[in-house]
Amino acid sequence: MPAVIANLDFVKEKNISAVFKIIVEQRAISRIQIARQCQLAAGSVTRIIRQLIDSGLVREIEAQNSDRGRPAVSLTANTGDIHILAISAGRHNIHFSLCDLSGNLLAEQNDPLTASTPEHYVQQITGTAQSFLKKQEKITKKLIGIGITTPGLVHSKTGVVHYMPHMRAHNLPLAEELTNTTGLPCFACNFSSAIALAEHMLETTYKCANTVLVSVHNGVGSGMILDGRLYEGSSLAAGEIGHIQIDPFGVQCYCGNFGCLESYVSNKAIEERCHQQVKAGVPSILTASSNIKEICRAANQSDELAIALLRKAASDLGRVMAMSINLLSPEKIILAGEITEAFDVIEPVIRQSLKQQTVSFFDAPEIQLVKSDMYSKRWLGAYALVRRALLEQGLLWQILKQDLR
Repeated sequence: MPAVIANLDFVKEKNISAVFKIIVEQRAISRIQIARQCQLAAGSVTRIIRQLIDSGLVREIEAQNSDRGRPAVSLTANTGDIHILAISAGRHNIHFSLCDLSGNLLAEQNDPLTASTPEHYVQQITGTAQSFLKKQEKITKKLIGIGITTPGLVHSKTGVVHYMPHMRAHNLPLAEELTNTTGLPCFACNFSSAIALAEHMLETTYKCANTVLVSVHNGVGSGMILDGRLYEGSSLAAGEIGHIQIDPFGVQCYCGNFGCLESYVSNKAIEERCHQQVKAGVPSILTASSNIKEICRAANQSDELAIALLRKAASDLGRVMAMSINLLSPEKIILAGEITEAFDVIEPVIRQSLKQQTVSFFDAPEIQLVKSDMYSKRWLGAYALVRRALLEQGLLWQILKQDLR
């Protein structure tokens, strides 16, 4: 008998999630349309909708005015009332944001990372999360969960951080610590993978089923959407393209290997090469302390050194992107990071690498190469983790069961 009950609960959870997901994605939809698209009986849809309305997740709206009969009624999600705490923990700063289910930013706070040990790191994040939520009590409505992104290797199913490039961290239960502190469910993931998920979720034009996002910042990472879902691999640490070797006799990376892509195209690597060239007397408007944004700005102003630096990085990046295309055959490559501020400089170089180093067919459409719309909105990666949990991974069912108690 318990197995039958468990199976019934599973069916209920799947049906409710399917109905709510359609309402969120369609923005306004009738009960009849929901029944057709979800292939559910009208009575089942009515019961599910009643439960969602009672929990404050959905409301009825008039779809149109009619001179005869009852006005048509549609359903829409209360996305503005469903809130998420999104945390982006970088190498130097921690960004705390409150946003709604549509990803709209309601409040934010950016703090420098002061912790130097994993214990203090957890204390800083959990302590600041608590104080941030306290400050936002007046505007916070239905807070459903926390999303957090970090660089490094993160097991998204357990929320455990196994490695971070800027701090010694081994088996750090970051999501569990945040849940214990706040009482809210927490979902953790690598930043690049989470941003790839956000790009896919919030894409307003044609939604590509297969996309690779490449992020260049302090390091180099990627996130992969395959068959419409975030691919995380068997160890949930897929996408570490920054540690693909491009020069076996190259400089040693902090990972211990030699000639990793990250050692040549990260912001720091480009900046260091710039400083060496300027000190060596290469003419340029750049200085021995110019940062990546200034290098991109100089390249856009036709500075020869800046252009040469970015073209070299783009060539190395293009080689690894070509490998990804040959392996995965995506429809689109998204490039994220400060380097995209000189997209007109690097895009032709990357595209030429892709043309020369990928397998193509006469009738195959050209792979799209675009820059990220989401990268500068640091909260969207963490937001996407909670939205995915709500619509696809059982968080909705947990919320509804709590509301019934």
